[in-house]
Amino acid sequence: MDKAVIYARVSSKEQEVEGYSIPAQIKLLKEYSFKNNFSIIKEFKDVETAKKAGRTQFDAMLKFLKENPSVKNILVEKTDRLLRNIKDYATIDDCIELNDIKIHLVKENSTLYKESKSNEKLMFGFKALMAKNYIDNLSEEVKKGMLEKANQGIYPSTAPYGYRNITINGKRIIEIDPQTAPFVKKMFELYATGSYSLLKLRKKMLADGLIYKNGKNFTKRAVEVILKNPFYTGVFVWKGKTYHNATHEPIISKELFNLVQRMKSNPYKSKSRNFPYTNLIKCGVCGCALTAEIKKEKYVYYHCTGYKGKCNQPYLKQEVLEETFENLLNNIEITDEIQNFILKGIKDSFKDKIEYHNNLVNNLQKQIKVLQNRIDNIYLDKLDGKVSEEYWQTNSQKWKNEKENLLIKLSASQKADSNYLDNVNLILELSKKAAYLFKKQNHKEKRRLISLILSNSTYKDGKLDLQLKKPFDMIMKVAKSENWRPQGDSNPCCQDENLVS
Repeated sequence: MDKAVIYARVSSKEQEVEGYSIPAQIKLLKEYSFKNNFSIIKEFKDVETAKKAGRTQFDAMLKFLKENPSVKNILVEKTDRLLRNIKDYATIDDCIELNDIKIHLVKENSTLYKESKSNEKLMFGFKALMAKNYIDNLSEEVKKGMLEKANQGIYPSTAPYGYRNITINGKRIIEIDPQTAPFVKKMFELYATGSYSLLKLRKKMLADGLIYKNGKNFTKRAVEVILKNPFYTGVFVWKGKTYHNATHEPIISKELFNLVQRMKSNPYKSKSRNFPYTNLIKCGVCGCALTAEIKKEKYVYYHCTGYKGKCNQPYLKQEVLEETFENLLNNIEITDEIQNFILKGIKDSFKDKIEYHNNLVNNLQKQIKVLQNRIDNIYLDKLDGKVSEEYWQTNSQKWKNEKENLLIKLSASQKADSNYLDNVNLILELSKKAAYLFKKQNHKEKRRLISLILSNSTYKDGKLDLQLKKPFDMIMKVAKSENWRPQGDSNPCCQDENLVS
């Protein structure tokens, strides 16, 4: 009787409470193990966010398999229960290739192991990639929702000390907190005199009765953060951009703020210019990222940041870097036949995505409803005198903030859903005519394409070592193989069963 472990996973705490998924997964996997004569040695269950790579029980399972080499089978419901990002895929791929682990995808009626055909491994990788893309889309849409608020002049996060978040006529705004704002103003005024260090100012404010964020420690660092924040002048910074159309009222003047910055000898600085390929490649000598600078006012050169000390690696022209990218992309172009096979697999993956999306939307809607009920009930308790005004304000505001963030996520999930197929098309187009697309795009899109396919790339002694992410490394191998055929092809004698990733 072969030994096996079970791995089950849900993507949120709410799913665990509702019993939505894990019990059903365990039942299915135990039935499969009984029918196929497996001995279940251990069960692993994860209830964490899908975006995190280092899942607790996922890591524990890998450690257990390493310590128990006689256990060679992982039973899991389907691909997206096991994988949620390319890093997980690479880890599982190593387990298959190096430790002879077999992955049983029960609902997909598929088993992946070292001798699996190349097309099966390719599809496994593509499903992992598409799951990752949906999560990334969701994250991007949340950021867009925040950015939209910023463009309207509303700071899209928790108000800093001295202000508070409120809701008026259904619209979230930030207003001055009459209890804490005077302390903020006094801090700037005292520091501007030159008579106070950060520690001395901290002691002075505590002695004057300052209470910081529900009684949490008012540290030297907290003083410094307040004194460096231009928010108090009626502007705010979000994602590196300063918004001068802010709707909140200033607590101090710009003149006072600038005086304090001069006193600190650390004026507020904006971010330096962005270049398209910074931080994508690491120095092969010291491991620091490559940054860029302009020479002779028109030529862009990349070089090691030298954060770990002086690095004498040669500079790299942007034109040479792009030429190297193009040569690499020329090697991953696929045929119509391979594209049709991938499309079939993506349709199966799309069904999984629909299930994940619907569960996400349902959970968000339930959480929003719970928070609204709390807000309504605590207001009634306040009217009935069951809770104090202070208790009502503190908790109702907290729940309103949580509710607004959930509403942004709900809106983002709808947009991410509509963008999912666009990303499928992007990946297929990239796989079919990557170099051509790269040449046509602007720098922003070029970076996006390169970020999608490259991983762990280095530059050393004037040479670039570019590594492809999974499954693009498999795509390149398949594209170069003249004997590749999808499983079930009418000419099986031409199949290459030994092509492995």
